[in-house]
Amino acid sequence: MKISPFVPLHFPEANESDGLPSRYIQTWATTDKILLQIIAAVGDEAPTATLWNAHTEETVSSITWQSWQVNAEKLVYFAELDELDPGHYKITIGTKVSDEFIVTDDENILAGTTLIQYRFKDNRQRDDVLSVISNQVYFFDFRVPGGFKDSGIQFGVTNEQFSTQHEDLVELYATDYITKTFTLGNAMGVPVWYGELFNRLLTCSYVYFNGDRYTRNESEVPTMNVLVDGLDSFVFTQALRKHRDVEGATTNLNRIALRRIEQEQFRVLPSGELDDLKLRLVTSE
Repeated sequence: MKISPFVPLHFPEANESDGLPSRYIQTWATTDKILLQIIAAVGDEAPTATLWNAHTEETVSSITWQSWQVNAEKLVYFAELDELDPGHYKITIGTKVSDEFIVTDDENILAGTTLIQYRFKDNRQRDDVLSVISNQVYFFDFRVPGGFKDSGIQFGVTNEQFSTQHEDLVELYATDYITKTFTLGNAMGVPVWYGELFNRLLTCSYVYFNGDRYTRNESEVPTMNVLVDGLDSFVFTQALRKHRDVEGATTNLNRIALRRIEQEQFRVLPSGELDDLKLRLVTSE
């Protein structure tokens, strides 16, 4: 039994580093959803999980798990934490305790953050995370300090040209694109696990930054920038390619999941029956 490495919270191990810890405390908006997943074997009991106040150490609530059996050997326990009141929290799952995190509705604080949402196209990509559970698509939320700067924009083109006998160039075809540099971290920096999770989530099929889809630029990985020697706080930069999503069924399904629209989306088939778009897409992937 293990916590999925795609869960956007940090459960520290003992003696991870001998440097001074980062002063940055993970921050969430009251509108965010924190998705927890436990990958377990069939027959394993769900671990006890608690949300508690990081300052008073009082229990806020017990976390109720849902479960879904993946196959004859594996199942997943999962829960979504949402609509939390502003405050300072920690989560205990079994014997593991998360780092402190803040939930806030302060627009001045949230203005300096970016909401990253990510999932795989199906459950066949890895064995330590589930993106489709019981025919329902699930995105992880991960709110981070930082964003895109205009100075980090690069324009590119993929083209083929023909040169005439007079050395005039003729454009045979061309497609433009934009590469942007995302900066993860502010003046305080962030703990190193942010960079580790950032690199990992960019392996997902669908990654959205404040609702816009981006993909890792080729095989580039986050660049670590050290703020102060001996301080375990860093700023990471990563080149990303922005998508120009064509309106389509998968794009619409992702938008429904990202915005947490509960109602089903239907269209009328030639037979006159209603087509459940969400179910059809999930089962076809």
